[in-house]
Amino acid sequence: MSVKFVGMPENRNNSKLQEMQLYQEALSCLELLSMQLEGNTDYPVVDHLYEKCHEAISILRSEQHNPHISASLENLLEIINFQKSMIDSRTTQNFHRTQSDGLIKYPSYIKMTQDSSSLQWPSKRCSESEVSPSVQDMLLPSTGPTETLENVIGLEEAKQILHEALVMPIKYPHLFQGGAKPWTRLLLYGPPGTGKTKLARAVASELQCPFYYVSAANLLSSWVGESEKLIKELFQHTRKQHSQAIIFFDEIDSLCRKRSQRDAEHSRRVKSELLQQMDGIEEDITSSLFVLGATNCPWDMDPAFLRRFQKRIYASLPGREARRAIISKHFTTTPLQLTDSDWQALLDATEAYSGADLTHLATTAAFMPIRELQSARFWRFTSDNKITPCSNETLGAMQYTLSKLPAERVIARDVELQDFLTATRTTPRTVSQADTQQYLEFSQTSTQS
Repeated sequence: MSVKFVGMPENRNNSKLQEMQLYQEALSCLELLSMQLEGNTDYPVVDHLYEKCHEAISILRSEQHNPHISASLENLLEIINFQKSMIDSRTTQNFHRTQSDGLIKYPSYIKMTQDSSSLQWPSKRCSESEVSPSVQDMLLPSTGPTETLENVIGLEEAKQILHEALVMPIKYPHLFQGGAKPWTRLLLYGPPGTGKTKLARAVASELQCPFYYVSAANLLSSWVGESEKLIKELFQHTRKQHSQAIIFFDEIDSLCRKRSQRDAEHSRRVKSELLQQMDGIEEDITSSLFVLGATNCPWDMDPAFLRRFQKRIYASLPGREARRAIISKHFTTTPLQLTDSDWQALLDATEAYSGADLTHLATTAAFMPIRELQSARFWRFTSDNKITPCSNETLGAMQYTLSKLPAERVIARDVELQDFLTATRTTPRTVSQADTQQYLEFSQTSTQS
């Protein structure tokens, strides 16, 4: 593409004809930039058009005193900046392109001369080993070794399988030779809020290895072919890690739903690429890549993807002992006054609660004593000289409103059983009995297949 531009005039007191030429020049640049949005983007030409258009508008603004024309120029400048930002956003998505992909990535710092055919290339080009920002965004920061599998409450079977698949091959590599190969692809399924994501993060924290969190939002792209390239780049990059690396697909059913004739061509290509990359893990014996998937709807997944996962683990709802441990964990600093009979009543009331449900329940119950402080009218001193609410029949009770007391000395009463029972009315369980039965039926079918 060759564009002829009028050079900058020597005298800034331009005639009306010269002003019209500059304005027409800016409009031409704007039109050409619009064409760049529709087809394959030639990034050096984009930079050249933007600079020339911005230069023409700047000259016109400096010499223009008519408010209506100035407003028109401001609007034109906003449009040109918007179009440039659109192209720049596409540049970020297409950061890693090579000639084999059909397009060449031109860095934004490439400067063009007056003749658009001659380019001044930088001394260092983008190498194919560089990682795109999209892949870097999936890499979550390390949480340190404090969060381990032992800290995850319940899910004993899942923790044992993850320990056998990831931790033991590192400590005892001589045991995993010949036919005893460790699993490299595991699927965690179960009701929402049972700790599937927490398990994956705990494994990565215990091993101190790179952890890539992948969801449909940061993997799928509206540009044709970009999703497949991003999947390929993600797997190629993680295979090159010198240590173990974990790719965690959250809500993987949104990517791997059952294929049908109504599927769009774009969706079919994404699924095919993901299947190929998962097969490549087993073929590459030098790779230390591990793939974890999590889903709340395993029955919606395509059978081909279910087959790729060597082990499918049911993350069930917590049992009685696990529910007690989850509730107690939230009251390590807040006083909790529950007798053995209170605990039995509470565990009966929280049957079929998930881990997330219990967290919300504990938070709601902990707020009950705090809420009572606002309406309390009688107070007493504790043994450590704090002030807490009491009834009007308490010996030594003082009558005050909360605002009249020193804030640093006010404490709430202990959390009681009634607080939890009241909280269950506003925080019910989110997993129905029918949902639980559906998971059990899928587990039986999955085991038989």
